[in-house]
Amino acid sequence: MKILPIREIDKELINRFDCGNRYLNEFFYNFALQNDKKNLGKTFVCVENHAVIGFYTLANAQISLDELYDELKKNLPRYPVPCIRIARFAVDNEHHRKGIGSYLLKDALLKIVNISFHTGIYFVIVDAKDESKSFYEHFGFLRINDNNLVYLLPLATIKKAIEQKIIK
Repeated sequence: MKILPIREIDKELINRFDCGNRYLNEFFYNFALQNDKKNLGKTFVCVENHAVIGFYTLANAQISLDELYDELKKNLPRYPVPCIRIARFAVDNEHHRKGIGSYLLKDALLKIVNISFHTGIYFVIVDAKDESKSFYEHFGFLRINDNNLVYLLPLATIKKAIEQKIIK
């Protein structure tokens, strides 16, 4: 099993992927490679036995303080805070509940920490679906407020998990 940038994946493999979510499939088939080439988001694909078994997309983001719970605002500036968004995240139907999501998330978090040495990142943000919120909560992501399914994880928490060898 390996994770590669989408630009290194055969288009035929992309078209055989099915996560069961029409919108994620459509994004992957029609926009992931295009967005990658335009630098709008970078998609990374998990391949095993000549099949795509999952993918995630990273994009720059920011969050304003008025979107956050009070305890998350402590010691933050009054201007928008730099973040990285895991913009899309999916596992193929045949590989659900086999640890692929955890494997992909750890890979994404390690990439984000490496990126943080070159640009400011305070939080990692994800837009969860109802069916995926427990997945993100399991990894320590916090809901940003009561009004939506946007979750975040402070970069400091990720770095601490790496130091403690929780993420490797």
